[in-house]
Amino acid sequence: MSVILIDAALVGLLFVVVVRAHAAWRYPRARIAWLAALTGAIALLTQGTVIPLPVLDGLLGGTNVLKLVQNILTVVSMWLGIQAGSAPVSARIHTLRWRFPLVLGAIFAGVFFVAMPERGPSSFRFIEQAVFTSTGAWLYGVVHMAGVALVGVLLCLSVREALPSVRPFFRIGAVGIVLGCVSEIVDLTLMRFFEPNGVVSALFDPLFYLGVVAFVVGIILASRAASAIRRRGESLLRQLGDLARQRGVHRLAALPREAPLDSRLHALRVAVEDAAIATSAPLSVEQRALLDAVDAHLTRSTTGARA
Repeated sequence: MSVILIDAALVGLLFVVVVRAHAAWRYPRARIAWLAALTGAIALLTQGTVIPLPVLDGLLGGTNVLKLVQNILTVVSMWLGIQAGSAPVSARIHTLRWRFPLVLGAIFAGVFFVAMPERGPSSFRFIEQAVFTSTGAWLYGVVHMAGVALVGVLLCLSVREALPSVRPFFRIGAVGIVLGCVSEIVDLTLMRFFEPNGVVSALFDPLFYLGVVAFVVGIILASRAASAIRRRGESLLRQLGDLARQRGVHRLAALPREAPLDSRLHALRVAVEDAAIATSAPLSVEQRALLDAVDAHLTRSTTGARA
């Protein structure tokens, strides 16, 4: 079951990476969501369902360092997913506040190498295997799961910034991820200090990976919505440009092409309206309808998907 969920999420993320590559190339804002999908896909590839785990871990020395890489990539991917929906329209990858994921990654790495100097050969569940005899393994597992749960909580809080159509998927994904992390913390604690419980041990995979799949579905739907919004904005900008030329409004009244699409659309819309007032030449019904369509586009809910 876990393998199916992991591979389903991987296929979904790779789909986003491929389909959104053109938008990421053209629009700097779209690169945030694209990088989130790419990072998440790489994190899932380290699970060993496609490429054998010993092969990937062997490239890093064969001592389960791949687990640390996987954990850091997972956090970064989730954090980027939050930024893709909540960061301002002017945000770029290099302008994001990277301190949080970098600090969390540093904590993961510090605990990983200090608490577990001896990690044994490559194994998919080496933390669960080591925790029976190693308090260090328990500590790292708890720290890692707590960190991922924290990002999941932030994701849940940021859901209100998402488009209504994708909000349920992000919310379900966040809740599943958080509950999965909590169940894993309880499971590791039982295994290390008390008696293992089969029911608790079985909770993590379905909760966490169903949450991941829901999160990926949300990313796919948000990407489609962003594309639709962008196409609509570009169409309105072309129509408004034609109207501006008909009425003698120069393109110089608009912002440069490098400016965000919505900013250019707003500037040109204002220029057309101002020209109509200045020349005492009222807009026709059709022309006014176009400006109304532009206003509706600009006053839409802009969070969760950016044009």
